[in-house]
Amino acid sequence: MIFRWFFWRCIKLSFLISFLFTFLFFVVQIIKLDQIIFNLPLEESLPFIFLWFFYYFSYMLPVSFLIAYSINLFELKESKKLYNIQSFGVDPKSFYTKTLFLASPVLLALLFSFLTLKEDDISHIRKQLTVKYYANIITSLPQKSFQNFEQFTLYVEKREGNILEGIFFKFQEGVVIARKAKVEKEDILFEGGSLLTDREGKTFSTDFNTYKLSLGAVVEKRKEPQSKKLLVGILNLSLLPILMGFVYPLMRFIDHHHRFYYAIGVLSLLYQIALILFRHRL
Repeated sequence: MIFRWFFWRCIKLSFLISFLFTFLFFVVQIIKLDQIIFNLPLEESLPFIFLWFFYYFSYMLPVSFLIAYSINLFELKESKKLYNIQSFGVDPKSFYTKTLFLASPVLLALLFSFLTLKEDDISHIRKQLTVKYYANIITSLPQKSFQNFEQFTLYVEKREGNILEGIFFKFQEGVVIARKAKVEKEDILFEGGSLLTDREGKTFSTDFNTYKLSLGAVVEKRKEPQSKKLLVGILNLSLLPILMGFVYPLMRFIDHHHRFYYAIGVLSLLYQIALILFRHRL
């Protein structure tokens, strides 16, 4: 009974910590996402926010569970309850094994979530929203003005709805100068112009009657191999029982609660650094 009580205290606190970590990360990310999220219909942005929050909540949960387990075990020691439990012949190390056993359904659920909802899914949805945002912006640009975006620069001499005239469009692969263009969902169809590209230090000009450019290709970013991201998720779960095994020995040598919390903070930081280094070395 004592182990179930201890586990539920850990799981509730870990959910709270993971929510706070995810919320703080979302606040940081909102600087990059605010224009996309707040300039699109709610029915398009809300599913993305929900999936983003669920993915990173799951990602933060292992380290949050480590912190919650450490805090609850140390509080048992500080309140002398751990010694009382020992007097009944219960080995304190049993909190480690029993907690992991009770947490196994949660860990399996996390593994399932990493396998079903991948980082590529979040990136793909974000890309689609970015493309829609850019399409909306292009069709509402003021005339005779340059507009700089993260992936491209655009100048429009005249605009009527989704019809543009006198266009200068600079993106990573080159520059398009066209007499006329039409924005169709995720594509820009240029008419009567030239495409300038740089190759091997030389500039090449290609004239065209029509040239179709996908906004999705403009905002495309380099992708990591999916197997690499999956291994990071598995390591995220695998490190948890290993680091939890250090908590009780650490607690026996550190009496002051401030020092113990600092040690757990360093342990959690090492947890994240190991994940980052593992990802970069793959």
